[in-house]
This record gives sequence, structure tokens and C-alpha cells, in this order.
Amino acid sequence: MKRICPVIVLAVVGSLPACSSCTKTDVGVGPEASASIVSPSATSTSSSAPVQHGMVWVPAGKVRAGTPVGRVPRIAEEELTGDELDMGAFYIDLLPYPNENGAIPTTNVTRDDAARLCEAQSKRLCTELEWERACKGPDNFVYEYGDTYKPQVCGTGISVEEAARHPSGDHVGCRSGFGVLELHGDVWEWTQSSWGRGRSDALGVLRGGNSVAGELAGRCANGIGRAPSQKSPTMGFRCCKGEVSPATVELKLSTGRILEPLTKGDAARVGRVARSPNGGVVAPGKGFFVTSTWIWRPVANEVLQVASGCAGAEHGKPYGCALVVYRADDARDVPLAAVAVDVGIVEMAVAGEPKHIRVRGLQSKGGLIARDVTYAYGRVDIGEPLTK
Repeated sequence: MKRICPVIVLAVVGSLPACSSCTKTDVGVGPEASASIVSPSATSTSSSAPVQHGMVWVPAGKVRAGTPVGRVPRIAEEELTGDELDMGAFYIDLLPYPNENGAIPTTNVTRDDAARLCEAQSKRLCTELEWERACKGPDNFVYEYGDTYKPQVCGTGISVEEAARHPSGDHVGCRSGFGVLELHGDVWEWTQSSWGRGRSDALGVLRGGNSVAGELAGRCANGIGRAPSQKSPTMGFRCCKGEVSPATVELKLSTGRILEPLTKGDAARVGRVARSPNGGVVAPGKGFFVTSTWIWRPVANEVLQVASGCAGAEHGKPYGCALVVYRADDARDVPLAAVAVDVGIVEMAVAGEPKHIRVRGLQSKGGLIARDVTYAYGRVDIGEPLTK
């Protein structure tokens, strides 16, 4: 039987509507916190450290900084890959400044303003990794309360403008494993760190906050970069005390061509991905041949492969073909997205927004078919067929 290999063109059709940088700025399963608010005057600490009024003791240990590759959501161009970094011991305020139960968090302060207010209490601003360590707790959870997103625990999933007006102590269960309260759900919090993510160090880092994209912004690894002189009703801070931990976020940004064809695809690998139970594609027939494989770089530090292939004919059955997307450097062959298609892909082109592409081609029975492929923070979706 002759193999059918029509030409398919990949073209960009626009940008993603959700989970962009603008949503951030309004911006495994762990145990759910179940604790009442602790008054700052009654805060307990480790027996190895003196009690500090209104502060929580975070012992020395390791923080699994950022988000491991393969876990979603993840911002590849802004987060470390779950690197284990040594952190010294320190104290951190129980609540956002003024660190009082029932008080509205102090906002409209620059980073220098926040630092001076901490210094007036013989404290200092936290580093961003001290903040992340305090949030992830001793078990390095994704969220302060566990690894599964639960919007009601910290009241995330609303605009930060609304959240900034809430008094501290509204969410009694929003407690990290170290006992720090409301690291999310209220205002963004200044840290003393610079934005070391392949851009200008002139930006400062804020952590915490809230956003309508709660699953994304509510993670302990999430942060935003802003000019240190900026002030806003949604930007506050909390203080730390003790020797500064030297660990920092230093992230190099790797970029390249948005789409890059490969002269030879890995037929065995594409076949395994296409037939994976997680891929949802069963391609009948013996063997597997690749019709096309392309490298796709939707964002910096993210290298994916988009491939198509077909199984060989068996007992007169038609070819079983699949379109798959998987992470190029992931040897586990875990599909990010996979669908059965009528025919394979042999040619692609791209122009414009790299996160949203369209696959178009000729069906074996005639007529054009197209599918949208979108990327959003580690997730990939292949849309339903668009026929003409």
C-alpha cells in the first residue's frame, strides 16, 4: 500500500487569552492546614531559638527552589527547576506588615520604604528564597498547604486589587508547614532580591499576592519583577530577621528559532508517545514511521517536539496516524498532548506568536483540516479539527 504524505502548513494564529503576564500582575497531595489564627504576641518558635515577638523561626534546611520540569503550572522562563539549595535559619513575620491580626496590610510603599520600616523594628526585608522556603515548609510543598491547589484555603483566585483590602487573619487555614500565615491571598510582598532571570537586575522581586489565575499565582515558587521605586495599593511587604541566606535565583534564558525542522525523526519515540495511555491515541498496524518532526520553542527555556507519524498497514486496515507534542529533553516519553489524525504531517511554517500555532493539511479523502495547538505554562492543548 502506498503511504499518503500530504503537505501541512503550520501558521501562527494569535496569542493566548489567559494566564499571560497581565493575569499574573492582577496578580501529589499534601495535608490541608487546619489551624486558628495565632496572635503575634503568642507566636511559638523552635526550642532551639529564642522567641521573637510576632515572628516565626524557620530552621536551616533545603528549599526545592522553583518548579520541577514536568509539573504544571510552571513558568519555564522565570523559575528554577526544583533545584535543592541550602538555606540558613531566620525569622519571618507571622503576617504582612504591620503584622497585626485584623489590620489591613500596609501598601503604597517602594522597596526602600519597606526596608526602612523593617529596619525601624531591627528587622530587614526577606530574600525571595527565604520567602519561598517559609512558604513551602519542611516538605517543600507547591502551595503552603500542600501540593494540590485549593482556592478556598488562602482565598486565591480573585483580583489582587480586591484581595489587598482584606484584613490580615481572614483565612485561618492559610498556614505554611513552619506556621507562617497568609503568604498568599493578600498583597504582593517586596523582597530585597533582584530579578536574576536573564533580564536587568534593576527590577526587584515581589512574592505572594493574589490573582484571578489563582492556581498559577498561588504557588510558593511564583514571583513578579517590578522597579524598586514602584508603589501600588496592591504591593506591601513583611519582614525577616537574622543572617541573610546567600542563595539567589540566577536563571539563564535559552532561546532559539520558534520552529525548527528535524531532518530525521525518532520513529520509535513518536510511536511510544502516540500509543501511550496518557496520550489517548491508539494507532493500529505494525511498526511506526515518522512523517515530520519539528522543534517548538513556545517560551524561553522550553523545548518541545511536535511530530506526526503513522503505523504500518495490517490486514488491509488504513493507516493509524497521530499528532503528538512532547518535551524534547524528557526521556520518559510523557506526552504533553496527542490526538489521532487522518494523515501525517510533512511540512510546517510559523510566523508570529510562538505560544499559539495552527496545524493545517490535506485530508486523505480530500479537503483541508486544521487544528490549533496552544501552550500555557507547561500545558499543551490540541484543539478540535477545523475543516473547510
